[in-house]
Parts: sequence; structure tokens; C-alpha cells
Amino acid sequence: MRSRTLGLLLVVVGVVGLALTWIGWAAGPPGAALGPGWMTGPGGMGSMHAWMHGTGQVGLTAPAPVPGAREVRIVAKDLSFSPSQVPVSAGGTVNLVLANQGDVLHDLTIPAVGFRLEAPAGATATGALTAPRPGSYELFCSVPGHREAGMSGTLVVT
Repeated sequence: MRSRTLGLLLVVVGVVGLALTWIGWAAGPPGAALGPGWMTGPGGMGSMHAWMHGTGQVGLTAPAPVPGAREVRIVAKDLSFSPSQVPVSAGGTVNLVLANQGDVLHDLTIPAVGFRLEAPAGATATGALTAPRPGSYELFCSVPGHREAGMSGTLVVT
């Protein structure tokens, strides 16, 4: 009976130790205090929440739509984009329209140009993109697992 109690005590100490380690990791760099805003501050739970339930691309955003700019519509559904190749002209500004026809959050991320546009399930979002120099640039959904499942494509700048 004594060894059983000792074993249970070791398990409890291990779980508490792991929890304290995790809280320390979530709070940010060593020495960071858990105070107001610790769940939403840089490196805190807000970042982890975004990664778990949103995207892994914290910090990238799409500029507001430009009135009168040409619109390019991209449909997100069932872990794919349609079209998967998005043609634009170099130096021109287009409004990318992400229509999420899926059942979960999706985004359109183009890291090479610092662009990320997020649309909840059933919603549409629009952001302006000024195309860089000619070339091909990877685009994908940064929600964990979506890119790996094939939700990717190419921004083709001519």
C-alpha cells in the first residue's frame, strides 16, 4: 500500500511540474510575469490560441480593400482553393476576395508578400494586394493541417 501511495504522489508531482513548465512557456521569456493580459500578450496564450484554433501566421495581415480595384475571387472549401493559381499583374493592386464556403475557419496566406486574409466559415473577407515583381509565390491556408492536406496554390505575377 505504501508503494502505491508513493507512486501516486510521484505522478501528481510530475503532472504539477509539467503544468508549471507549460505555464512558464506560455507566459513568454524567462522572467516574464503573469499579470493582466498574459493570455493575449506576445508569446502568451493568445499566440497559442491563434495557432490551435486559428492560424500559425501571427502578425501577417491584409491591407483594407482599395475602392475601384479589380477583384479576384478565391473560394476556400474542403481543404482546397479555387482557383489554385491566381494570376495578377506586377505592380498592380487587386482586391483578393476570400469566400469561405467550408465549415471551418480558413485563411489565404502569402508569406513572401506579407499577406494574410482570414474568413470564418461561411463568410467572405476582402483585402488589397499590390503584386510584387514577376514570379510565382506560394499561397496557402495557415490553419494547422490545412496546407499539409493540400490547401495551397500559387500567386502568378506577370
